[in-house]
Amino acid sequence: ERLTALSGHEPAKVSSRLEECVGIAAGTKKAFVQRPTMLNFPQLPAIPFYERSGFPWLEKLEESTGVIRNELLALLAKQNEEGANFTPYVDHAEGAAQSQWGDLNRSPDWGAYFLWDDGRPVAEHIEACPRTAELLRQFPLAEVPGAAPNVFFSLLRPGTHIPPHTGVTNARLIVHLPLIVPEGCWFRVGNETRVVREGQAWVFDDTIEHEAKNESGRPRIILIFDVWNQNVREAERPYVAALVDGITAYYREE
Repeated sequence: ERLTALSGHEPAKVSSRLEECVGIAAGTKKAFVQRPTMLNFPQLPAIPFYERSGFPWLEKLEESTGVIRNELLALLAKQNEEGANFTPYVDHAEGAAQSQWGDLNRSPDWGAYFLWDDGRPVAEHIEACPRTAELLRQFPLAEVPGAAPNVFFSLLRPGTHIPPHTGVTNARLIVHLPLIVPEGCWFRVGNETRVVREGQAWVFDDTIEHEAKNESGRPRIILIFDVWNQNVREAERPYVAALVDGITAYYREE
């Protein structure tokens, strides 16, 4: 109220980040920073949700929601006949330290159907969703041999909560396109929580703490894929790929 009286404007009406700044200063909000689990690319802005204006192809993605959803529905109908091909997204070895992933480890409650898995195309799945795959090839997917892109349908069963966590590197950004979304699904990055709505895509930095929950009584399915962080220059990207390859090779040997 004092700030409003002094400036003549409510912080939220000036900008969302000013409102967040006021909340951090007042202790009602937390200052979130990038916390990549593998590779931190320096001097990149810590932006939870990116502005749409930087990704003009989002409009084409959203316009294709019906096409993608139809391929997904056909896939689901076939699976009902032949058995589901969604696999648990969290798959740690038995006995490994699981921290927040204990409840979801090897659980079908959070499932994935990969078109590209750690950079490797899954031929059978791409064949089942050809128009989706062709569309995605037109976007700036992160290209890191053995690591990216990852493109998959993400299924969250009723009542399932994905706990707060962070991703591997801020050199990439993550795109979500909600496809099948009942009422009661939300997604949080940093201090901002969004209601998930079918056909409304967004781009976010997954190295900032994020979480999701399906509070409905039906499954929620979204399309997820990773693209290069637009602030990483073209000339820098091959070196990022080499770094990721070297880091993963080191830990694989360990």
